[in-house]
Amino acid sequence: MSQSVRFSYEFDKNTGLSGFPMLELSLFYKGRNSVVNGLVDSGAMVNVLPYSIGIALGAKWEDHLPLDRLGGNLSSANVRALKLQGYNAQLMINKTFPLIFAWTDTDNTRVIFGQMNFFQQFDVCFFRAEQTFEITRR
Repeated sequence: MSQSVRFSYEFDKNTGLSGFPMLELSLFYKGRNSVVNGLVDSGAMVNVLPYSIGIALGAKWEDHLPLDRLGGNLSSANVRALKLQGYNAQLMINKTFPLIFAWTDTDNTRVIFGQMNFFQQFDVCFFRAEQTFEITRR
């Protein structure tokens, strides 16, 4: 049986709001890595990656398949599919896991871990009153 790991919600210094389920992951692509702090969002249909993080990982925009536009405040952004490997030592010791992102052509977003495919890799329970969330590997 998989072991669950509990994380605390984080205070958002930019908005002054408290209580966001943020998760730190290392992302890997073609020998490069970047540590990101992303929002675990059960209401998001896809994982979202800002443009500059994809570039920092060595991805080339024109090499990736275009996707349909996203909704909401990212509806004007162009989007490409980008498959990365993720790692968090608390979730999986010495093992990465695949993450597919909607890589946007803007930095006007944060990293988001959504239904496709973060929630396909992990079960997530939110405990809002306790300001914690729990992640279990499937």
